[in-house]
Amino acid sequence: MKLNFVKISPSKNMTILITNYIDPAQYSYIAKTLMDYEYINAEQLGFLVTPKSKDSLIRLEMSGGEFCGNALLAAASYCHYNGLTEQRNFLLETSGAESPLACLVEATSSNYFKAKAEMPEPLSIRELTFDLNGRNISGSCVQLDGITHFLTDYWPSQDDFNLIIEEVSKRIENKAIGIIPYRRLRENDYEIWPFVYVKETGSQFFEQACGSGSLALGIYLAKGIEDKFNIHQPGGVINVETGAKNYISTDVRFTCEGFAEID
Repeated sequence: MKLNFVKISPSKNMTILITNYIDPAQYSYIAKTLMDYEYINAEQLGFLVTPKSKDSLIRLEMSGGEFCGNALLAAASYCHYNGLTEQRNFLLETSGAESPLACLVEATSSNYFKAKAEMPEPLSIRELTFDLNGRNISGSCVQLDGITHFLTDYWPSQDDFNLIIEEVSKRIENKAIGIIPYRRLRENDYEIWPFVYVKETGSQFFEQACGSGSLALGIYLAKGIEDKFNIHQPGGVINVETGAKNYISTDVRFTCEGFAEID
């Protein structure tokens, strides 16, 4: 099977987008294969398909059916990169969001873009506390349609993450779960160390950047008012704007494209 792809870096959260039609029944297998070191080596994979609404340029479907903010920024930038539109503002559809989302893209060069996208509203926010090897870990679960993020001001060791995922998974159900430890750097600037588990594909990654995790933290910190945050993470900075609608933005770079052959 020959698959056409682009590899995209929204704040180094390496994302593969497949641009030719694939039977959705094969999404999980293709994602597990292409994300591997032997193939393209990325943190997440999505498929570009025909949108359901005539108002949207394209539709993004993530391999596990989850919502992914950075993949949406990557897909929006692809619309300019591939010449699908010359408009700065347009709508895209994505898994994990019921309605099309507004996107804004500005080209810096032929392969470098500044992208901003509207984010879906959270479905719920609730507190969660559990025991981790005799230590009480507390935080907040921000549920989006397709991913739930556990936000905690406990800064874990690297070995703690699998244990935390195991505990959180016992208490919440969603297509994907993010663990988002955070700490304040200065006013409206925070640092996170994102770790994401996708149930369908079984993938677990320390992500270089997490758009939906940044969004979840911004919504939690803003507590329903209009505000702006700079969320620092290993791969760069994701900006979050909260208010009547919520947005994230970051720099997006296209690093390579071509085709992959898999059985």
